[in-house]
Amino acid sequence: MILSLSVCLCQVKVTINNSYITEAGGANPTLGGKAIYIVVYNPNPNAIAPGNGWIVSENEFDMVRWYINTNTGDYIVPFGCSTTNALPLSFNISSAGSGSGWIDFSTWHTVADNWMGTVSLNGPPSDVKNMGSGSASGSPSVNDDSYNAVDRFWVIDASSYTTKPSLGGILFDYISNTGAPSEVSAPNVFAENNLAAQRFNPNMGVNGTWADWMGLGGTDVVAGSIGTVNSGAVSSSNFYRSWTLTNSLDPLPISISSLTSMCDNGAALIQWTSQTELNNATYTVKKTQDDIHFETVATISGAGNSSLPLNYQVTDDSPFAGQSYYFLFQTDFDGNTSAANIPFTIFTGCGAEALTAINAYNTTSYIEVQINSTQLDNYTISLVNILGQTVLTEAHSVSLGNNEIRLNNNFSPGIYILNIRNDKENYSKKMVIGVK
Repeated sequence: MILSLSVCLCQVKVTINNSYITEAGGANPTLGGKAIYIVVYNPNPNAIAPGNGWIVSENEFDMVRWYINTNTGDYIVPFGCSTTNALPLSFNISSAGSGSGWIDFSTWHTVADNWMGTVSLNGPPSDVKNMGSGSASGSPSVNDDSYNAVDRFWVIDASSYTTKPSLGGILFDYISNTGAPSEVSAPNVFAENNLAAQRFNPNMGVNGTWADWMGLGGTDVVAGSIGTVNSGAVSSSNFYRSWTLTNSLDPLPISISSLTSMCDNGAALIQWTSQTELNNATYTVKKTQDDIHFETVATISGAGNSSLPLNYQVTDDSPFAGQSYYFLFQTDFDGNTSAANIPFTIFTGCGAEALTAINAYNTTSYIEVQINSTQLDNYTISLVNILGQTVLTEAHSVSLGNNEIRLNNNFSPGIYILNIRNDKENYSKKMVIGVK
């Protein structure tokens, strides 16, 4: 079976001036289709020089395949939309990959605001399973957050590397509100200056998730009819395939914004808040002492689909002696179960009742932590980014009554998890930092 058709640009420097190369007919090879490739065998960054023309992809499987191998530098894939809009994809390879690898690129304008009703329509990338749940009328479901994403997707797919390269940043161009066809206008519900790059992580949960948000809202620059958003750095271990631009104030589904545990008369009270839910049948709370043997604490109904914050709680009347580690799982209506989209677990030690009230919120200048304690106590406060890296750890002693602690929030813009805990309690909360 032929899986691809290709045109080779071999060991030459190509400049596309006053003309357009249009690809057409590419289809998903895993479904029996054939991908279309323009193949660049020259690994140098200037193998394709910027000119007055561009390559029209406008389909996930109409692609540019660039054999970059172990080279580094500033690269530009000169994409464009029809004959009217240049939408170059610029990126910097800051650390070389190892092995004879290539990167496949494509980009496309979506039909009907990210709706995918038939395979003939350009909807979300083929590996994305939590968008495009539209009706027969051609409108996306408001519950999959499609209206908080631009009407364009990108594929940047590194293959055949032993270790993938690291990127210093990616510049994504899209058609702004002053261009046509606008990729940000109503029924989309965000301001352009809130856009940030977001990638789909196939390794989170059964079907993957958009939880890997690059968190650089506010970097949007509009020049004429074209807007540009910078992704920031991309590590080799997190070089995933599918990208879009999303509203940094309401990124594509990140379900859980906070998860806390505390003791209540010897029982463990587990509470969490979901910001959005999609096809969510049930939540299940499980506990363990060794991360090997698990017991189910409770299973409760989810909301199905919701775009509003919802609060949940479960009580464990028989926590383990000492520490109990709790995990939250979500099951959709198709029977698929995955860990909720949170990069942490929680524990509680309920040997003695704890009545301490803990709260935290982010301001423009600092993170405010409030602890109303029933006794002299000690807490460890940490802040973790979406890559699981701890960027702040502080130990604080608290006195009886109200305590206010101010923490530095001078970190790269993005989503973080604030964790406050001692030997009895654990408080965790999602924080959006540096996004104005």
